[in-house]
Amino acid sequence: MGKNVKQYMLNWQFLPERRGKRMIQISTWQLYCLMMLFEIGSTTVFGLGIDANEDAWLAILTAMFFGFLLLWVYTEIHRRYPERNLVEIIQQTFGNWLAIPLAMLYGLEFFWIATLNFREFGELISMILLPNIPLSIILIIFMLTVVYVLFLGCEVLARMGEIMFPIVVFFIIATIFLISASGEVSLHRLQPVLGNGVGPVLKAAIPAVLNFPFGEMVVFFMYWPFAREKKLVRKTSMFVTATIGVLLSSVLALMVAVLGVPLVKISTIPIYEVIKLINIMDIITNLDSIATVVMFIGGFFKMAIHFYGGILVYKTLLKVPRKHEKWLIVFFGTFWTWFSITYYPNLIFHRWAGLKVSISYFYSGFTVFELVCPVLLLIAIYLKDLQRRIRKTNNCQQEGS
Repeated sequence: MGKNVKQYMLNWQFLPERRGKRMIQISTWQLYCLMMLFEIGSTTVFGLGIDANEDAWLAILTAMFFGFLLLWVYTEIHRRYPERNLVEIIQQTFGNWLAIPLAMLYGLEFFWIATLNFREFGELISMILLPNIPLSIILIIFMLTVVYVLFLGCEVLARMGEIMFPIVVFFIIATIFLISASGEVSLHRLQPVLGNGVGPVLKAAIPAVLNFPFGEMVVFFMYWPFAREKKLVRKTSMFVTATIGVLLSSVLALMVAVLGVPLVKISTIPIYEVIKLINIMDIITNLDSIATVVMFIGGFFKMAIHFYGGILVYKTLLKVPRKHEKWLIVFFGTFWTWFSITYYPNLIFHRWAGLKVSISYFYSGFTVFELVCPVLLLIAIYLKDLQRRIRKTNNCQQEGS
C-alpha cells in the first residue's frame, strides 16, 4: 500500500495541470472584481465619447451594446477551450507558424497598454500628491509594487481586487451623491438629447469607446482558464459589461452636467476637476487627494492585469515553467520601466501616443486585435469542428458499408 501511495504522489506531482497554471483558481466573485477594476481603470480619467458632445453618455451606452456582441465572441471561444489561454487556443487552431507571431503581437499590445497606464498614473501621482518627487522614482516604486504582487501570484492579485473593489465603487457613488448635493449639477448642460441625430453618437462609440474599454477585455483570455467555475465566465463577463456601461455613462453625464462639454474636452483629468468642486457646508471638501488614491487603485489593476497578461503570453510561448516565471516578471518589469521613463518625455507626448497612435494603429477601423482576430479565430474553430464532424460521419458510413 505504501508503494501505491508513493506512486500516486509521484503521478500527482508530474501531472501538467498540477505543475503549472492549472493550480491557480479564481472564484467568480474575484473574477468579477478584477474585471470591474480593470474596466474602471483609467476610463474615469478620460472624457470618453466626448466627441458626441452632450450625447457622450449615450455613446457609452451604444458601445456597451456592441460590447455584448464582442464579449459573446470572446466567451464563445473560451467555452470551446475552457482550459486554454489565448496563445494555446491560437496554437491549437492555426499551428505554431501563425500562432507564434500573432501571439507575440498580442503580448506587445498588452505591454504597450500597460505602459500607457503605468505612465498615466505615475504622472497623476506626481502632479497631485508628490510634485517634489522625481517622476522616475515614482515609476520605479510603482513597478516594484506591481512586481511584488505578481511574485505572490495571480490569486493574491485577485484577492486584492476583492478587497479594493468595494472601496472604489463606494467612492464613485459617493462622488455622484456629494457633487449633486453641492449644487454644481445642471441637467441643462446635457441638452439637447440627440440634437445632431444618432450619427455623432455612433461615430464616437465605434470604434473608439467599443475598443476602450470594452475591447480591452481580450486580455482576460489569459485569465479565464484560472476561473474556478468556467461555466459562469460568460455570465460574469456580460454582467461586468452591463455594470461598467451604466457606471461610466453616469460618470460621464455627471462630468458634462457639472463642467459642460467645452471644459470636459480641454481638461487633462475632467473627473478631478469635478471632485475639486465638492463642498458640503465647508465641511466635506478638498477630496482631491483621496480621489487620486482611489483612481490610482483602478490604474494599478488596469496596469497590472495588462502587464501580467503580457507575461503569460511569453511564458506560454517560451514554455517557461511556473517556478521560473519570476525571472520574466523581473526582466519585463525592468525593461518597461526604462521604456516608460525614456520614451515619454512629458504628459502631452504620452497623451498623444495613447490617444492618437493607439487609436490610429491599434484601433483603426474595427481593431485587428480586439475584433478581427477573435472573429476569424472563432470562424476557424467552427470550420475545424465542421470538418471533424464530416470526417467522423464519413468514417461511420465507411464502417457501416
